[in-house]
Amino acid sequence: MSKPIDLMGISLKNPVITAAGPWARDGKSIQRCIDAGAGAVITETITLEAKQRVSPRLFVDGYRMFNTMLYSDLHLEQWECELEQVKKRDCKLICSIWGSSASEIAYLASKAERMGADAIEISISAPIGSRNESVCNHSSDINAFVRAAVDAVTIPVMVKLSYEAAVSPAFLQAIEQAGARAVSAIDALKGLRGVNIETRKAEMQTYGGYTGRNIRPISLATTAQLRQYTQMQICSAGGITTAEHALEFIMLGATAVQLASAIQQDGYGVITKLIGDLDDWLAGHGYTEVEQVRGAALPSLMPFEDIKPQRRKATITERCDSATTDCNMCRSGCLYDAIERENGVIVIDADACEGCGLCSSGCPREIIRLDW
Repeated sequence: MSKPIDLMGISLKNPVITAAGPWARDGKSIQRCIDAGAGAVITETITLEAKQRVSPRLFVDGYRMFNTMLYSDLHLEQWECELEQVKKRDCKLICSIWGSSASEIAYLASKAERMGADAIEISISAPIGSRNESVCNHSSDINAFVRAAVDAVTIPVMVKLSYEAAVSPAFLQAIEQAGARAVSAIDALKGLRGVNIETRKAEMQTYGGYTGRNIRPISLATTAQLRQYTQMQICSAGGITTAEHALEFIMLGATAVQLASAIQQDGYGVITKLIGDLDDWLAGHGYTEVEQVRGAALPSLMPFEDIKPQRRKATITERCDSATTDCNMCRSGCLYDAIERENGVIVIDADACEGCGLCSSGCPREIIRLDW
């Protein structure tokens, strides 16, 4: 049984949203997100005029993903036809929009509402291209853009943020003052896959949006910071692939989570699986609603300056020898020469240990711990 939440005054059947992207590029793909059980679906970003695709535009390197996609390649009139085909049932539809001026944003927001959107997400940033740079960096400009959308519709408005915008209290204040009800963060980071040193050429023809599970630590920190900076609701995005990941964000204060590259890599079934696993975890731990765990991890965080330095020592709880493992991480990584291998067995010199925590956090067998 899915756990309902309230997002911007809209009741969602569960806190899992599909982010703006090619998995919601038209009516058929949006329907697949709905049928997979998403609480809400955000369309690929709609603009006044269709944007041509570049090819190639997707680059994968293990869990690292890069893309050079910006906005939808459908005309606004095509979007109207596509959304007419969608059977929303108990799912909510959020239209992502991008405009080059406040008046354009107002027009697109109004049009999206008439097309059946339950909410608007304003896309103000992208890791590629250079349009609307002033909006991405200046609070007065973003205030005008957001206010234009808010004044044009009766449905709620949220704003998709870059990492830089998400950690700016002044920027967030301007968005909130303009009437936005929520923010989604973070957008993809700017990145390059690498350089072929033999040909001396970049492996991508331009900067791309860096996504995937590797950016999750950055997004987690951003969610925690946002909860300190603003009263707006937070839709967290960035590297979420499992129910455990979703719970991490919720426990740091997120109202909902957005799935993106996980759908690209694993298909629409990942939506159904994550929702089911989330429900199972909550039920298995005796929770009847998501609200019971929201923000639960925040009290465990503190400013670095408030941490009292107390030296701890590494100890090993089980025998570790070369016959059972070929791991050498703790010994090779110890800069204090506190870990050695004697007669094939790992030993720790407590007097030399500085308690940095590298060995205890990285031990694959979890047999090293820090003691007072």
